[in-house]
Amino acid sequence: MAGVDRVPDMFVPDRLGWIVGPTYDLGEKEFRVMWNSLIVKLRLGLDKRVRKAYNKRQGDMWIEMPWGSRVEVRSATQPERLVGEKLDWAIMSEAAKHNKETWERFIRPSLADRRGTADFPTTPEGFNWYYDLWMLGHDPTFTNYECWQFPSWENTVIFPGGRQDPEIIELERTTSPEWFAQEIGADFSAFVGKIFSEFNETTHVRPHQFNPRWRNYIMWDWGYVRPCAAIEVQIDPMDNIYVWREHYRSYLPIREHCNVLKGRIQPEGYHLDLMFGDAADPEATDTAATEMGIGCISDPRAKENWREGIDVMKMFLRSHPTGRDLDEFGTPEIVPKFFIDPSCVNTIREMGGYRAEDNNRSNLRESSSTSAAVKLDDHCVDAIRYGLVHIYKLGATYSLRDILVSVSPTSGALERGLINPSGDTFFRDEISLTSGMEF
Repeated sequence: MAGVDRVPDMFVPDRLGWIVGPTYDLGEKEFRVMWNSLIVKLRLGLDKRVRKAYNKRQGDMWIEMPWGSRVEVRSATQPERLVGEKLDWAIMSEAAKHNKETWERFIRPSLADRRGTADFPTTPEGFNWYYDLWMLGHDPTFTNYECWQFPSWENTVIFPGGRQDPEIIELERTTSPEWFAQEIGADFSAFVGKIFSEFNETTHVRPHQFNPRWRNYIMWDWGYVRPCAAIEVQIDPMDNIYVWREHYRSYLPIREHCNVLKGRIQPEGYHLDLMFGDAADPEATDTAATEMGIGCISDPRAKENWREGIDVMKMFLRSHPTGRDLDEFGTPEIVPKFFIDPSCVNTIREMGGYRAEDNNRSNLRESSSTSAAVKLDDHCVDAIRYGLVHIYKLGATYSLRDILVSVSPTSGALERGLINPSGDTFFRDEISLTSGMEF
């Protein structure tokens, strides 16, 4: 569709357009449509004044009309070839597979001088930068943006039966739900390789107001060129996780990040109990602790086992019964234990878009010490992962004074419990007394 839409531009003098693919192979699809329309069907290939090339293997694909209009295929794998041109139009082929930088750094500035336009045809791949751009089409204040979403079955030329077309039904029954929803249903919320399949914005995103009675932590993922993430998390006495504030910036030393954090307007009763960080940078850990005036723990064990950290996060993302009923019929209330405030836009985006590498999707369960995730847009996720492993696997927030041993007034048996900072015992069992037991 994007290629057909651009054919008329080739008959307007002195217009330049690019089809930009993540690779030449992916950019060739729209070019093929334009080539067939102009060179084959209109027989312009017989006119020697029409200059052209179509060599996908060498990345040499272009058409130039006698009146100066030209279309070229460019690849984002060679960013040096994306610099300097003034464009009238662009097609970001398979847009969701592009890096955000390709659009922001190279293509968008090239369209500015001539007030050029761009098309972004793609299959959705979760809540990534493309999703944010697509959402601008729903914003009435961005009148220059429009967006559409077409499941494959809406093309009744190819699938006459629509949603119930036999080919659609067979695809649904013979493929994974994630693949079908992404590739056939044009669904942003499901994609192949999604790691946090439990995450749903409707369920897990809700406003949070700071509660002075609950523990409050900052969880760090150090960075300089890549963003540094400082995620602020509260945990209530029932071990519900509330991500309520985020700091996400690049090109600042750790000392400056800390100054920004300390300079924020704090809610009433604000306190910071402890910080956790990435053990890969001990110097950053020490600097943050000194500047913030609070301990920062960076145990290498919290980083070593990637799979363990993912499992901890998934445990809280899953829905659990609360023991309460929703109605008079006894319908149990089932809710997750992990929530994100709507203001934490980077955390929400990363949770929705965190995905496995192509070659790791089949063995994600076996991945342990080595990350199976794509190392892109993972800074908030990594920070939270380090923090929760410190707390719930390594016991970083507890010491011997948190262990209570007492005699039950009813049975006379010894009880032991783990006391959290609020004073509530959330783990308790009985120790059976035997002859000669020593303590």
